[in-house]
Amino acid sequence: MNFPQTRQTLIQRIAATGAEDDWREFMIDYWRPVCRFAARWGKIGVDDAEDVAAITFQALISGDLLSRWSQNRSAKLRTLLCTIVRNVLSNRARVSSGRQRLLEENREAILELASVQSIDGSEASMASNEQVDAFYSAWVDELLQDTAESLLEDYLREGRGDYFRVLYGRICERMTVPEIANSLGLATTMIENYYRHAKQRFGKSLKRLLDERLRRHSPPERFSAEFQAEWDDLSDFLSRRGGIEKALSESYQSFDSSEIRRHEVNAVTTFLKRISPTLRPEGPPGPRPR
Repeated sequence: MNFPQTRQTLIQRIAATGAEDDWREFMIDYWRPVCRFAARWGKIGVDDAEDVAAITFQALISGDLLSRWSQNRSAKLRTLLCTIVRNVLSNRARVSSGRQRLLEENREAILELASVQSIDGSEASMASNEQVDAFYSAWVDELLQDTAESLLEDYLREGRGDYFRVLYGRICERMTVPEIANSLGLATTMIENYYRHAKQRFGKSLKRLLDERLRRHSPPERFSAEFQAEWDDLSDFLSRRGGIEKALSESYQSFDSSEIRRHEVNAVTTFLKRISPTLRPEGPPGPRPR
């Protein structure tokens, strides 16, 4: 009798093998939220925020923290990431003075800078509620922009790019219906119909993207409950910010992560190539990174 194999989550695969492709997938999910949070909380520029992100992920890898977290999930993964970033930022002067040396040579110094005494949320070393809330806000901002990018790709593939242009014009550029109608050469009634359609589809795309992200990290037996909790939290958060439209507009206004988005794939790939020969999660033997 053949029994179906239990699907491993992305986190479980990382904990088991530390494969480079799995780390890349994980980092693409969190690279920009970490950079955005570091830039806003630390009041630093994009280049410095990316350096903080690199040290954060190197500490995560060197300390085998995802494996430890997967065995004790009482704290959210975002709380763990927020705590590491907070610790790196609090030692920013030290990091700045020896950043290249830290990234290339000194594992112990990295772990000390980004040390986490506990990952169950019980230690004082964990990030404060204010910091966790700020990290969540950064994560939502990037989720909203990812949804906008995904929606744009969908509409362009369908030959309906004007639907997205109307949505972006109304929400992010604060154009009036007549202004958009004049710009696109369309009737105002069409602009209103496009806007209604795009708003509804944006909400569906947001829910789908959250589903995809959480499904990568959540065990199948927990997925339904964890997804509902995340969706409820997100809905409440967006409501408190004045709705999806206002939150999306503010996400672009509060911090422009377009520069990070343009070269995040290269930044992640360069980072992984640099650390793969020397830094591996401590855990069960697995295949070497490809």
